[in-house]
Amino acid sequence: MRAPELEAQAQAWVRKLASGAARPRDARALKRWCETSEAHAQAFRTAHGQWRALRPAAVLAGQHDPELARLRAADAFPMPTPVLSRRRMLGGAMAMAVTGLGVALVKPPLDLWPSVEALRADIRTGVGEQRRLALGPSVTVDLNTRSSLALRAADGPSAGIELIDGEVSVDAARAAHPFTVTAAQGQAWTTDGRFEVRWRTDGICVTCLEGRVQVAAGGREATLGPSQQLSYDSHALGTPRQIDAASLSPWREGVLSFRHTALTEVVAEINRYRPGRVLLLARALGDQPVSGRFVIADLDRALVQIQRLFRLERTALPGGIVLLG
Repeated sequence: MRAPELEAQAQAWVRKLASGAARPRDARALKRWCETSEAHAQAFRTAHGQWRALRPAAVLAGQHDPELARLRAADAFPMPTPVLSRRRMLGGAMAMAVTGLGVALVKPPLDLWPSVEALRADIRTGVGEQRRLALGPSVTVDLNTRSSLALRAADGPSAGIELIDGEVSVDAARAAHPFTVTAAQGQAWTTDGRFEVRWRTDGICVTCLEGRVQVAAGGREATLGPSQQLSYDSHALGTPRQIDAASLSPWREGVLSFRHTALTEVVAEINRYRPGRVLLLARALGDQPVSGRFVIADLDRALVQIQRLFRLERTALPGGIVLLG
């Protein structure tokens, strides 16, 4: 088979995975396709890598589109300058990329590149990466995987951060001044506490680990004590609730912990820490509960355990993609 034909087929397979329409039979067919030859496997790896680079290529191809220009103008920061060497990035897939750019900028397919918002961050962590920052003599911030933040300063020293994406843990138990984490349209701050802030699909979750934490959103304010948690979105502030401290995932210790957590949520959490992508094709099992502790550095072992627990077929593909069906 000629190289252009292989490339086109590989791109079609990646688009199929990104669409969410793949089924177990597709996984088996894709595995057979990749195993046909090393050229097939390499074509799939290349297509998968091109998806990672899709955004700058799409920006380049759509630079004269007035609707896309209006979308970009609404951003509070400049778009990155496209690299000319990426003109050949996706071939036939380029048209699809430009058409869907408005969606892809906000929600990248398969989360293969940072969102537009994340591109304005001062500090970002990659897949599986964690990082500790010392922001002043008495404040430390731990960034979890795939997290982005912007620094906020007042009179020189850092007065807080804006959490753009992901999750942070703040230790300001001995801070001389309030340290604030802004996320979405709300804030959490303390001078004598430890707390976590995380972006979730339904809004922002704030958890107090120690001391007292103030949270403000939607025109309201609440105080959290140890082992209390609340969520908020752009419209409303939730009610504080007591939680079991043991239910918190000890990600700072390199461990993911789940207690009766839906399988779809477990897979989504694993995808935050693991390179590539795990796709759950057996959607009927999505609500099934999972309990266990998994080492972040060895999440492939966690996938094997999940596969055996639910008697799933596990298909490993080039590019770190694993299909569970």
